[in-house]
Amino acid sequence: MRFMSTILRTLTAAVVLLSLAPAGVWAQAVAPPRIPKRNIAGPGDYDIRERLVRALTRDPEISKERFNIILVNGGAVFSGPVGTCAVKQRALRLAASIRGVINVTDEMSVPGADLSDRALQEAAADRLKDVGPEIGATDLKVDVQDAVATLTGSVKDFAARARAEDVVGAVAGITRVANRLRPVDAPAGRDDASIARAVQAYLADYRRYGFPAEIEVAVKDGRVTLAGRVNLFLARQVAGAMAALVGGVTGVDNQLKVDFGLGPVKSQVKLKA
Repeated sequence: MRFMSTILRTLTAAVVLLSLAPAGVWAQAVAPPRIPKRNIAGPGDYDIRERLVRALTRDPEISKERFNIILVNGGAVFSGPVGTCAVKQRALRLAASIRGVINVTDEMSVPGADLSDRALQEAAADRLKDVGPEIGATDLKVDVQDAVATLTGSVKDFAARARAEDVVGAVAGITRVANRLRPVDAPAGRDDASIARAVQAYLADYRRYGFPAEIEVAVKDGRVTLAGRVNLFLARQVAGAMAALVGGVTGVDNQLKVDFGLGPVKSQVKLKA
């Protein structure tokens, strides 16, 4: 009976309801997370939970928020309200970069504000103007409809694309960002063979894709299939997003597996024989 009680306590502790304290509190002491009533996770989630909580609470912006996280067999499920799209994306990326996390699910909501679409659009445009030279913006435009911001135009690379989304997402009242920016350094292809070579070259460049990975690229009718393994869930998501930005690609079937045992090696990308 005592043995079963210990197991139940361990399993219950693995399900995390993370309540991030107001700014400044975590610098003094980190209170233990509240234990929810439900029990749906496995004992292996406890260590992942501890590392994820530490990482999230070290971020000064994220630590101001109060949202929920549940760990389910290596999968992190985020839910509840969060202040801005930028903070939401930062929390999701951070979780995806934790070794042991195999999936990240976003069920968070960003509240609107008592502002018109025009006011939100002007605020977003002003912020983009400030970072325009930094991100190499060309014909950059932001349009806001029903509190959803849509970005169009070109930026210098994939990192600049993410930076632009974060800048617009930091505007309070914007509830979602549709990022349609194209990196000018993304290659293109005209047929399946040239598209496959373009995707391979894009992901093989460590300056653009800096994760340890073993990736095999195949293309049929413009649709890219990525197979192989990567070291983090974030690496899987970035590979799929970059492949989708290659000119000529009509879709991406991301079959990459997350293998935490993959060593610190340079990305190895090859074409399917």
